[in-house]
Amino acid sequence: MRLLALGLALAPLFPFLGWLAPLFLPGLRGLPRPVLGLLGFYAFSLLVPALFAPESLALPLALFRVLYVLGLVGAGVVLARRLSPEALAPLGYGLAFLYLSAFFATYLVYGDRAVGERLAHPFHNPVGLGLMGAVGVFLALYLRYPWPFRLLLGLLGGAVLLLSGSRGGMLGFLLGGAGGLLFRRRGFWALGLSGLLLGVAGFLDTPVTERFFQTQLSGREGLWLRAYEVYAAHPWTGVGPYLLGDHLKGTLFGDCFLFSLVEARGLTCPAWLGPLGGFWQFAHNHLLQALGESGLWGALGLALLVGGFLAAAWGDGLLFSLLLAYAAMGMVDNPFSVPSPFRGEIFFLAGGMALARGWIPLNRLMALATGVILLWALPFWQLALSPAPPPPGLAYAALGQEGGVVRLQGGEGYRVQVWLCAKACRRVGWEWDGSKPIAFSLPGDLPPGRYRLRVLLFAPSRSVQKPLYVLEREVER
Repeated sequence: MRLLALGLALAPLFPFLGWLAPLFLPGLRGLPRPVLGLLGFYAFSLLVPALFAPESLALPLALFRVLYVLGLVGAGVVLARRLSPEALAPLGYGLAFLYLSAFFATYLVYGDRAVGERLAHPFHNPVGLGLMGAVGVFLALYLRYPWPFRLLLGLLGGAVLLLSGSRGGMLGFLLGGAGGLLFRRRGFWALGLSGLLLGVAGFLDTPVTERFFQTQLSGREGLWLRAYEVYAAHPWTGVGPYLLGDHLKGTLFGDCFLFSLVEARGLTCPAWLGPLGGFWQFAHNHLLQALGESGLWGALGLALLVGGFLAAAWGDGLLFSLLLAYAAMGMVDNPFSVPSPFRGEIFFLAGGMALARGWIPLNRLMALATGVILLWALPFWQLALSPAPPPPGLAYAALGQEGGVVRLQGGEGYRVQVWLCAKACRRVGWEWDGSKPIAFSLPGDLPPGRYRLRVLLFAPSRSVQKPLYVLEREVER
C-alpha cells in the first residue's frame, strides 16, 4: 500500500505510471454484482461496436481502452479499501510539485513575457492544467492535510486555474463546488473561491484572465460539426476508439501538434509522428466523442458509467465534487479521455473509489446518467430552440484546383468557413465575414488525389449549429 500511495504522489510528474493500471484489474473482485454488471455493460458498449466498425484497428484499440479504464477503476477500489478515507491525499503532494514545475517551465520558455501568456506545462496544455488546478483546490478543501501545506496547495491550485485561463476548468470548479453543497459546507468554500478567482480575473484585466468573460468557442464549433458528421455516417458503430481524431485532423489544429509549451520552444511534430497525430485530437465534447468513436451504444455505455460513478459517490463531498467537475468540463472538452498526462486517470480512480462504497440505487443512477447526457448536450440546445434565419443568396462562386472566390448577397453578420475534405477535413484559412468577397487559396503541399471543397455558412449570433448552407465541389490535385 505504501508503494501505491507513492505511485499516486509521483504520477502527476511521471504520468507513465498510469500505464500500470491493468495490473489492478483483480481489484474489481468483490464488488457487488450490479456494479460489475455496470462495468460489463461499459465494456460491451465499446467492444461490440468495434467488431463492426470500418477501421481494422477498432477492436484492439477498444480492448486496450476497456482494460485501461477498468484497471484504473480497480486501482480506485483498492485505494478506497486500503487507504480510506484519505486515499487521495498523496495526490495533493504530486500536484503541488506539478504546479511549481508549470510556473518554472512557463517562465523558462517565455521569460518576462510570461505574465501575458497562459500558464502551461511541458505535458499539459493550459486547458487541462486549469482542471488540474481545480483538483488541487478540491483536495485542499476536503482532505486533512497539515495546515501549511493545505494553504499552499489551495493557493497554488487557485493560481494555476486562474493563470491558465481555462474556462473549462473554471466551469468544472463552479459546478463541482455546487455539487458539494449537497453534502458538506465545503461546497460554499469552493463557490466562494471561484467567485474570488473571477473577481481577481476581472481586476487583473490581462489577455489571459479576460478569457473567463468571453463566450466564443475558439473553433470548437468546427470540431463539433465534423464529429457529428462522422457519427451520422456510422451511427451504430462509430469509427473506433482513438480513431475519431483521424477524421478531425486539420479542422482546428494541424495534422499533428505537440503541447503548447513545447511548440513555443520551436519544436514541431517529427515526420514519423505525423501519422499518429489523430490519437490526441478530440471532439471537445464527451458526447460527440463517444458517438463518433462507438456510436449510440458507446455514448450510452459512457453515460451510464459516469452516472454510476456519481450515484455511488452520492454523500461523499470530495468524490462527488471531483466527478461532477470532470463531467461538467466534458461539455466543452474531453477531460477524462485516457491515456493522458495523469489527468483523466484521476476521474476513473475517483470513480473506482466511489464504486467501492457499495450498492448503487438504480433510480439515482438513471437520473444522473440522464443528467450527464443533458449536460453534455447543452451547447446544442441553442440550435434546437432558436429559429434559424433564412440564408443569404449566392451571387457567384468560382471554385477550382488552386482555390476559389465566393460572393454572397445579404451576408452581413454571417460567418463563412472553407473546408477541404478527404478522410479528414482541413480548414482553409480561419473565418470570413459573409458581407465581403471570400477569396482563398488551397494549400500548396496537398498530396495528389480527389478532395471535397466545402464552403460552410453559419448564422449570426448563434454559437453552436449546423451550417445553414453548404456549397460543395469536388476538386482534383
